[in-house]
Amino acid sequence: MSDNHSSKPGWADNPTFIRVFIGVLVVSCVLAALAGLVPAFQNPKPHFEQENWKIFFAIYGFVAFAFIVLAGQHLRKLVGRKEDYYEERE
Repeated sequence: MSDNHSSKPGWADNPTFIRVFIGVLVVSCVLAALAGLVPAFQNPKPHFEQENWKIFFAIYGFVAFAFIVLAGQHLRKLVGRKEDYYEERE
């Protein structure tokens, strides 16, 4: 199978784009965590005691996302195919 990929880097490989993207991501995460401190965004009748923590949902979301990413890395080893899987049959 021929390799049709060019050696020219894409727009997402640009160091300026990466720096801006990471900056926007960090700022949005900080703003979301700070929104947990605003009384208007807090649940007046929490179901669980942990929901009284000011930034519980920011921490919970981060932990859940990190778990999904780390579990996905190991799951890929379990169900992944070799790179030349389809070429073996030909």
